[in-house]
Amino acid sequence: MGRTHVGFGGWVKDGLGGIAILLFLLLGGAYLMKWRKYPGLVRSEFNHPVSVSFFATIIISLLLLPGILFPYSSTLATVIWAVGTVLMAAFSWFVFRRWLGRQQDPANALPAWVLPIVGTLDIPVVGARLSFPGVREINLLFFGIGLLFGIILMTIIIYRLLFFPPLPEAIQPSLMILVGPFALATSAYDSFTGAHDIVLSVFFYFDLAVVVLLGSKIALLPVCCPFRVTWWAVSFPLVAFTIAAFRYSARVPEKLFQLVPGSLLVLSTGVILFLLVQSLYKLFTHQLFLPNPAAEKATRLLEPATKPLP
Repeated sequence: MGRTHVGFGGWVKDGLGGIAILLFLLLGGAYLMKWRKYPGLVRSEFNHPVSVSFFATIIISLLLLPGILFPYSSTLATVIWAVGTVLMAAFSWFVFRRWLGRQQDPANALPAWVLPIVGTLDIPVVGARLSFPGVREINLLFFGIGLLFGIILMTIIIYRLLFFPPLPEAIQPSLMILVGPFALATSAYDSFTGAHDIVLSVFFYFDLAVVVLLGSKIALLPVCCPFRVTWWAVSFPLVAFTIAAFRYSARVPEKLFQLVPGSLLVLSTGVILFLLVQSLYKLFTHQLFLPNPAAEKATRLLEPATKPLP
């Protein structure tokens, strides 16, 4: 059965890929400047039980960029992927060891917690396209780690959502991060097996249920509170699920199902454009990093509440 294709020319793909690489370099350089000018602030972010998780997004970007570079230089793509794999393994180990070394406050079990561990599921997304001795076993290793720890962490986070006060509206859009693990698992499993079996269906349809359950968080963006950079947390899990939907639809013969990935593509594109316009407007009007009451409320809720184990 053939793959589902979207009718865009190669120049669109190349252009978007180039923009992605440029933005990664610009944002990475900007954060290095912040690290150099305000090392104490970066240190406090890294030591925070929640904000440390977002450092994983830098490594995740490094793992996905080889997918853009692979058609032009498989060697360069492989080297970057290998560096990202080592960094993700080290970062995941560090964060999990720190969680185990301190008694954690369940109130701090937020969706961002899945990023350092489940980020390992990004390794086989591009790694499945590489070919060198042992690469399949490396991909399977991190697929297993990311999938099983993802289930454990999602269970902990859902427990926190059920038995603790609701999240402040300022950070509720981050709940969409919970869509990411099984979207990545669907794409990775499809790359490994190429089969439309019950495991692939379970991964995809469970994630579809999560999307339906948490999809209202997307509609919440324009109305919940003043725009925050953290709203971008909605974008990458939504795109990951869109990619998974395209992969899954290629295994399903019913033509009606082919409307699902196309609709998701329109939705995810619209969300990203909305976030981009909001970010640029706030940046040029010097409002992007101004505090607001909703964000301050969330920050107080997320204050570190950990202590070393006896």
